[in-house]
This record gives sequence, structure tokens and C-alpha cells, in this order.
Amino acid sequence: MKSFRETYESLKKGQRDATIAAKANLHKSTLSRIKNEVIPPKRDYLWSLAMALELTMDETDELFSSCGLCMASQYHLTDLEKEREDIIKECISAGKYSVVELDIRLYEAGYQPLGNKGTK
Repeated sequence: MKSFRETYESLKKGQRDATIAAKANLHKSTLSRIKNEVIPPKRDYLWSLAMALELTMDETDELFSSCGLCMASQYHLTDLEKEREDIIKECISAGKYSVVELDIRLYEAGYQPLGNKGTK
């Protein structure tokens, strides 16, 4: 099994890390720490990266698996968290990759947005 870094590098399709971080609504330092496996990625960060990298659902599953997580496994999530992730999956499946537009949709539905920009 490939490491997160190897998987990320193969999926980023030549994009610069700074561009990906901006599209994912993540601080560059957060992406760097995740990429260098200093911190384990949160599910939200993986969803943000999947959106920024414009991944298919299969590629998103590969990204999750590289961290030892299962994208489809929601057994430990609350019903609200499952509903929130269903909205995210719907956007990815439909090829709607704007994290900003997704965040607006999540906010309007009463859910926490993706990414970590704007947080303390």
C-alpha cells in the first residue's frame, strides 16, 4: 500500500502545493504537515483535498485508504456527520469541485464548512 505522500503526489497531477492548499481552503502549513506525515489528516482535510484535486470517488477512496481510513465507513459518525458527508460525496460524484460553493451549501444546511482557513 502506498503512503499518503506517495498517493497525494500521484493524484496532484502536476499542481503546486500552494495552489492545492488554496483550492482546498487549507493553510499551506497544514498541507505541508499532512503531506510530510507530521500530523494525521482529519477526514475534513481529506475531503477538502479530494475537492481541490478534483478526484473521482475511486481516487478519493484511494486517498482515504492511504491514511488507513475508509471513505465509506461512517460507523463512528453521528447522523448529522453522515448527512454532511453525503452532501460532500454528492458534490464529488457530480464533478462540482468548488470548496467555496460546497462550504456555502454546508453552511446553509447548518453544517461546519471544510478546510481550516479562517479558524484560529
